[in-house]
Amino acid sequence: MNKKLLSLVLTSSFLLSFSTMEAKASSESIVKQTTGITTGVVAGPVIGGTRGFVKGWIWGTDATAEALGNKDGVPHKIIGFLTGGVVGAVAGAVSGVGMGAYDGLKYGYDKPLSAENYSAAGKGFTDYDPFKWEE
Repeated sequence: MNKKLLSLVLTSSFLLSFSTMEAKASSESIVKQTTGITTGVVAGPVIGGTRGFVKGWIWGTDATAEALGNKDGVPHKIIGFLTGGVVGAVAGAVSGVGMGAYDGLKYGYDKPLSAENYSAAGKGFTDYDPFKWEE
Protein backbone atom coordinates (compact mmCIF):
# COMPACT_ATOMS: atom_id res chain seq x y z
CA MET A 1 0.00 0.00 0.00
CA ASN A 2 2.81 2.42 0.86
CA LYS A 3 4.54 1.77 -2.48
CA LYS A 4 1.33 2.57 -4.37
CA LEU A 5 0.84 5.74 -2.36
CA LEU A 6 4.45 6.79 -2.90
CA SER A 7 4.26 6.18 -6.65
CA LEU A 8 0.97 8.10 -6.81
CA VAL A 9 2.49 11.07 -4.97
CA LEU A 10 5.61 11.06 -7.17
CA THR A 11 3.60 10.80 -10.36
CA SER A 12 1.20 13.54 -9.24
CA SER A 13 4.02 15.89 -8.30
CA PHE A 14 5.77 15.23 -11.61
CA LEU A 15 2.62 15.92 -13.64
CA LEU A 16 1.60 18.89 -11.50
CA SER A 17 4.92 20.62 -12.19
CA PHE A 18 4.21 20.53 -15.93
CA SER A 19 0.61 21.63 -15.59
CA THR A 20 1.53 24.72 -13.59
CA MET A 21 4.32 25.90 -15.92
CA GLU A 22 3.80 29.23 -17.65
CA ALA A 23 3.01 29.07 -21.35
CA LYS A 24 6.02 30.14 -23.39
CA ALA A 25 4.21 31.48 -26.44
CA SER A 26 2.22 34.66 -26.36
CA SER A 27 -0.53 35.37 -28.83
CA GLU A 28 1.57 38.21 -30.27
CA SER A 29 4.50 35.92 -31.10
CA ILE A 30 2.19 33.30 -32.60
CA VAL A 31 0.59 35.89 -34.89
CA LYS A 32 4.01 37.30 -35.82
CA GLN A 33 5.40 33.84 -36.62
CA THR A 34 2.33 32.84 -38.61
CA THR A 35 2.45 36.10 -40.56
CA GLY A 36 6.21 35.71 -41.08
CA ILE A 37 5.84 32.20 -42.47
CA THR A 38 2.87 33.06 -44.70
CA THR A 39 4.34 36.24 -46.17
CA GLY A 40 7.79 34.67 -46.40
CA VAL A 41 6.52 31.71 -48.42
CA VAL A 42 4.66 34.09 -50.76
CA ALA A 43 7.30 36.83 -51.17
CA GLY A 44 10.46 34.76 -50.61
CA PRO A 45 10.26 32.75 -53.85
CA VAL A 46 9.63 35.89 -55.91
CA ILE A 47 12.57 37.77 -54.41
CA GLY A 48 14.79 34.67 -54.26
CA GLY A 49 13.95 33.73 -57.84
CA THR A 50 14.75 37.21 -59.10
CA ARG A 51 18.00 37.42 -57.17
CA GLY A 52 18.92 33.87 -58.21
CA PHE A 53 18.19 34.70 -61.85
CA VAL A 54 20.53 37.71 -61.83
CA LYS A 55 23.25 35.99 -59.80
CA GLY A 56 23.05 32.84 -61.96
CA TRP A 57 23.38 34.91 -65.12
CA ILE A 58 26.48 36.63 -63.73
CA TRP A 59 28.01 33.32 -62.66
CA GLY A 60 27.20 31.65 -65.97
CA THR A 61 28.68 34.53 -67.94
CA ASP A 62 31.89 34.58 -65.89
CA ALA A 63 32.30 30.78 -65.93
CA THR A 64 31.87 30.60 -69.71
CA ALA A 65 34.22 33.52 -70.33
CA GLU A 66 36.82 31.89 -68.09
CA ALA A 67 36.39 28.55 -69.88
CA LEU A 68 36.96 30.34 -73.21
CA GLY A 69 40.31 31.57 -71.93
CA ASN A 70 39.88 35.18 -70.81
CA LYS A 71 37.46 36.07 -68.04
CA ASP A 72 37.78 39.79 -68.78
CA GLY A 73 37.82 39.69 -72.59
CA VAL A 74 34.95 41.42 -74.35
CA PRO A 75 34.21 38.69 -76.94
CA HIS A 76 34.49 36.07 -74.20
CA LYS A 77 32.02 37.98 -72.04
CA ILE A 78 29.56 38.39 -74.94
CA ILE A 79 29.65 34.68 -75.77
CA GLY A 80 29.40 33.86 -72.06
CA PHE A 81 26.45 36.23 -71.65
CA LEU A 82 24.54 34.60 -74.51
CA THR A 83 25.29 30.97 -73.64
CA GLY A 84 26.39 30.21 -70.10
CA GLY A 85 24.58 33.25 -68.74
CA VAL A 86 21.24 31.94 -69.94
CA VAL A 87 21.84 28.50 -68.45
CA GLY A 88 23.04 30.04 -65.20
CA ALA A 89 20.03 32.35 -65.06
CA VAL A 90 17.57 29.49 -65.40
CA ALA A 91 19.38 27.37 -62.81
CA GLY A 92 19.70 30.35 -60.47
CA ALA A 93 16.03 31.26 -60.81
CA VAL A 94 14.83 27.72 -60.12
CA SER A 95 17.15 27.34 -57.16
CA GLY A 96 16.28 30.86 -55.94
CA VAL A 97 12.56 30.06 -55.92
CA GLY A 98 13.21 26.96 -53.83
CA MET A 99 15.60 28.83 -51.56
CA GLY A 100 13.07 31.64 -51.15
CA ALA A 101 10.38 29.23 -50.00
CA TYR A 102 12.87 27.54 -47.68
CA ASP A 103 13.89 30.90 -46.21
CA GLY A 104 10.24 31.82 -45.77
CA LEU A 105 9.62 28.70 -43.71
CA LYS A 106 12.89 28.68 -41.79
CA TYR A 107 13.21 32.35 -40.92
CA GLY A 108 9.47 32.97 -40.79
CA TYR A 109 9.44 31.03 -37.55
CA ASP A 110 12.87 31.98 -36.13
CA LYS A 111 13.12 35.60 -37.36
CA PRO A 112 9.68 36.60 -38.62
CA LEU A 113 9.35 39.69 -40.82
CA SER A 114 13.13 40.04 -41.24
CA ALA A 115 15.22 40.45 -44.39
CA GLU A 116 16.28 36.78 -44.13
CA ASN A 117 12.61 35.80 -44.02
CA TYR A 118 12.11 37.26 -47.50
CA SER A 119 15.46 36.22 -49.06
CA ALA A 120 16.44 39.89 -49.08
CA ALA A 121 19.44 39.74 -46.75
CA GLY A 122 22.89 40.71 -47.92
CA LYS A 123 24.94 43.79 -48.70
CA GLY A 124 23.63 44.15 -52.23
CA PHE A 125 21.16 42.67 -54.68
CA THR A 126 23.70 40.21 -56.06
CA ASP A 127 25.01 39.29 -52.60
CA TYR A 128 22.93 36.11 -52.74
CA ASP A 129 23.88 32.48 -53.22
CA PRO A 130 20.87 30.52 -54.49
CA PHE A 131 22.89 27.30 -54.53
CA LYS A 132 24.01 27.41 -50.89
CA TRP A 133 21.42 25.55 -48.83
CA GLU A 134 23.40 25.22 -45.60
CA GLU A 135 24.78 27.92 -43.34
